[in-house]
Amino acid sequence: MLIKCPKCHSVYDVPDTLIPEEGRSLRCAECGEIWSAHKKDALKKKKSSSGDIQKMFERVSKETENLFDSPEIKTVEKIRVVNVTRYKHTINIILVLIVMACLAAALYYMRYDIVRLVPEAEKLYDKIEISSIPYGSGLEFKDITTKEFTEDNIAKIEISGSIINTGQYQTKIPPVKVDIYDKSGNLLLNTTHYLPFPRLESGYRLLFNIVVTNPTPYGKSIYLTFKDNL
Repeated sequence: MLIKCPKCHSVYDVPDTLIPEEGRSLRCAECGEIWSAHKKDALKKKKSSSGDIQKMFERVSKETENLFDSPEIKTVEKIRVVNVTRYKHTINIILVLIVMACLAAALYYMRYDIVRLVPEAEKLYDKIEISSIPYGSGLEFKDITTKEFTEDNIAKIEISGSIINTGQYQTKIPPVKVDIYDKSGNLLLNTTHYLPFPRLESGYRLLFNIVVTNPTPYGKSIYLTFKDNL
C-alpha cells in the first residue's frame, strides 16, 4: 500500500502486513515527521511506467528502515520485559530469604523446646555455638541454714540448703557466690563455689553444702547468689 507523509507528502510503498488494523506509528525518512498510519489512509496505486517505478524504488530504498523506527515504543517494550523478569527474580529471592529468616528465628527461639523434645539436637546447636540449655533460669535457693564451727583452730561457716528448678526446662547450674558482710555493710569475704552437678531437671531439688572460712567472730550477714554467665 502507498502511505503519504502528512507533512512533506512523501509517498512510501509499505507492505500491507506491516500496518495492523489498529494502525502503527511511522516516521518519515525525509522530514522526520512521526504520525499514526492506518490502512484506510493508504493511497490508491496508479499505473506507472517503468521509469516511474524505478524512481519510486530508489526513493523507497532511501533509509526505508527509519520509516518504522519508533524509539519510544521499542524502548518501552524492551525495558518492560527486562524489568518484569528482574522483578520476578527479585521477588523470588526476597521470598526465599524471608522463609529462611523465619525458619532460623523459629529454630533459635524454640531451641529450648526442641532440645527438650529431641535431646540429640543439643549437639547441633553446640556446633554452631548456640546455647540450647538455659543458664540459671528458674533456680531458687530454699531452706538455707548456717553453722559456725572450728576446725584445726580455724573458724569456719557451713552453709547448707537446696536449689530448686522452678522453670519448665532443664537448666545449667551456675557457680554459687557467697558474700559475707559485717554489721556495717562492709564486705568481709567473697567466694565462688562450683556444685558437683552441672544441670538440674525441671521440678527437681539439689541439696548442697558449702564451707567457708569465718572472717570474723562477730555478727555478720551472708548472701547467696548465682554467678553470672561469662
